[in-house]
Amino acid sequence: MARGAIPLFGIVAGLCVEPAAAGALLMDEGAGQIIVTSTFAEANKAYDRRGHLIRTPSYGKFEAAGYVEYGVTNWLTVIGEGSAFDFNGSASAYSLEPAPHYAGAGLGAIGGRIPLGELAGVHFSAQASLRVASQAAGQFLDFKVPTQADFRVQALRGFEILGWPGFVEAQLGYRTRGQGGDEIRADLTLGLRPEPELLLMAQSFSAFTPGASAFGGYAAQKFELSGVYDFNPDWSLQLGALAAPTGVNSPAEKGLLTAVWRRF
Repeated sequence: MARGAIPLFGIVAGLCVEPAAAGALLMDEGAGQIIVTSTFAEANKAYDRRGHLIRTPSYGKFEAAGYVEYGVTNWLTVIGEGSAFDFNGSASAYSLEPAPHYAGAGLGAIGGRIPLGELAGVHFSAQASLRVASQAAGQFLDFKVPTQADFRVQALRGFEILGWPGFVEAQLGYRTRGQGGDEIRADLTLGLRPEPELLLMAQSFSAFTPGASAFGGYAAQKFELSGVYDFNPDWSLQLGALAAPTGVNSPAEKGLLTAVWRRF
């Protein structure tokens, strides 16, 4: 269910673009942003324990999520997240169990981000968060138990290519108590601005369980392409598509997303 991370919107002035500090950088004191995302995804195939695609009972889901970050001070940005979703699955031909269905609250999360410094133009930060979900919702999310801890280090660098400002951001993290056990998380984002009001992004969200098991462990990768259009310094709209090109014991999802960004 989880995409691994809230998608980046932009970078502070001096790196790429004027509005919104996000990802590896912190918000200015007293500044913040709110992101409301809606995602529709479906799957009728999955990757087996050898990473081969197999046909599975189909499902579709719609998720609405809200994310907020706020600069309490110049050295601390607090983050919060909440979601709700509607999951509709198909019954297996080999089971008498009813088709899986859930509609209600999803995950909730709260955490903080602090700076680690800058080296050779690369900005580093550290982030920790607590994630919670009900037992009913957790079976459709990446939760083995109702609570998870997520720790990650983030690095971001701005650049320019063909006169276009851009950035690359990487996150390496550790998340406890996923469906297949504790997970290593690795998220990458590449952003380019061909026009001052348009940001194009390619993103990869990956997770895997360290170590081997009789079931081949768990690995998932989501790839997302999107564009963000700035209507003004305060409001932006994001449109994108996502797919799961590889995995182990994970669904081969594909879907569409929209997001509204509000900076304050």
